[in-house]
Amino acid sequence: MIKKVLAIILAFLYSIVYIVVGPIIKTRNLSFDSSDVLSFVLCFVICLAINIFLFWAIPKCKFNIKIKRIDRCIDKLGDRKLFFIIWIFIFISWIPAYLIFYPGILAYDMISQVNNALGEIATNHHPVLHTWLIRIFMRLGDNLFSEYEYGIGLLSILQMVMLSYALSRLVMLLKKKNVPILIVILTAMFSAIWFMNACLSVTMIKDTLFAAFFVLFACHFTEIVLNPVEYSKQKKNLIILPIISFLMCALRNNGIHIYVFCFAVLLVLRISQIKKTKMFIALIVAIMLPIFIYKIYTGPVFEACGIRQGEVREALCIPIQQLQYVAIDKADELTNEQMELMNYYIDNLEWREWSPHRDYNPFFADPAKSCFYSDNYNNDPLAFWKYYLQLGKQYPKEYIVAFLSNTLGYWYPGYYEYSYVVYENYSPDEFIEPLERKSIGELPMIENYYKSVCTSEFWRETPILRLFFVPGFSIWILIYALILAWKKKEDLRKVVPIFLPLIAQYGIMLLSPMSSFRYSWPFYLLLPISFVGIFGSAKSNSIKEESVKETLENKNDVANI
Repeated sequence: MIKKVLAIILAFLYSIVYIVVGPIIKTRNLSFDSSDVLSFVLCFVICLAINIFLFWAIPKCKFNIKIKRIDRCIDKLGDRKLFFIIWIFIFISWIPAYLIFYPGILAYDMISQVNNALGEIATNHHPVLHTWLIRIFMRLGDNLFSEYEYGIGLLSILQMVMLSYALSRLVMLLKKKNVPILIVILTAMFSAIWFMNACLSVTMIKDTLFAAFFVLFACHFTEIVLNPVEYSKQKKNLIILPIISFLMCALRNNGIHIYVFCFAVLLVLRISQIKKTKMFIALIVAIMLPIFIYKIYTGPVFEACGIRQGEVREALCIPIQQLQYVAIDKADELTNEQMELMNYYIDNLEWREWSPHRDYNPFFADPAKSCFYSDNYNNDPLAFWKYYLQLGKQYPKEYIVAFLSNTLGYWYPGYYEYSYVVYENYSPDEFIEPLERKSIGELPMIENYYKSVCTSEFWRETPILRLFFVPGFSIWILIYALILAWKKKEDLRKVVPIFLPLIAQYGIMLLSPMSSFRYSWPFYLLLPISFVGIFGSAKSNSIKEESVKETLENKNDVANI
């Protein structure tokens, strides 16, 4: 009965979003004609059929069917050799992208980061650690080969190595937690061939190394969730966890929020279980250590280096968008005092001769964000939030519309304005020192392939294929994965902790300046971890093997007696 209800509810919700709410937000048009009714019914029927398949068929599918030849090969190889084979396989699969884009895709924030790397690093607007890496490798290329591009090429290789290592670690975690071998193999293959991984592994953005350490963190976190006793027995884990967690936090400014959220919720849900571990104190110290190191890094270390924190407006995309929308849509209703406060926090740009009005794009927060006075916020943050909540109480509908507009691409698959991957570099002259693409060899077919998947609408409009190109499916995949895992475990408290890194990353996505696939990419990288909840078990293969040996030994002892 529960399956039927869930299938109907989810089909109805998706149909409402895809046929009604999404198009209204996208077009800013409240009209709904009779033809949409037929579309709604058709969408509902298709979704219901898919739900029935997922909720009834998947639990009964024999994914764990033994493929004897594959099992024999894997057993002969052993985990260590298998790990290196997967790692090398993924890395080699990305080499064509490296050759085409060499020394790397120089886009996104690269202009400002190169300016900082070759000049002065004054703020943490872009993660300082990543800018330092760019500086080190560019200087290395200049000193050894008299060209900055060589250094960037080496940094691209480092990114490829770290990302392929992290994905291999994730694949091995699936195997360890008894996820069906067929799914493990498909995960390894998809990690290697998915164009996003190849392209972003050689793109000079903070997201690449952050994604690698985010995946590594999630692997360790999952092992703590499933078996804290086994995890804490291996002392190397208590050393590795703080290192990769700190690097995750240092390589993206909101990494610390993901880390704190995951462990705060886990400790609330599982503190009684974690307390039972013999190494409880050591595990808690390992969990707390990255927070203290990060505070020292962004505090005394930054101060000693003369580095300021990034502006607070970077974290306020949604509130700024909501206020700006109210200022435009309800300008004639706001009191003089409310309008004065609005202008105090957000520049109305009336001084501009060429465009004397507020800068607002419903789907992209940067125009409004650039008009926000961070200093005025810092003078009295409490006053800002009081004003923000007061207007929210007065105009709740406008706040909801502004939020749904800015996050549209993360819940509505029909919007993919920012889901494209940057293919072309910035012009060499735009950098403080000219940087250009110097492709190695001529690979026209592969070059055309990457250009197509990065920029063509065909992949984003074609049913089924668009699953891998449009971030609007992310929330729906998460919901379905949670339900399937819950149906297997039959206890939501056992399921939710496994999904905490995914939930945290999705929350960060909702607060980002636009619904870009670049921001959702770490979420998609980590999605295979949901297989642990749906198909896996808490005990690893090694524990099962030990228990079998113990049972056989006990039987032999009894026989001898």
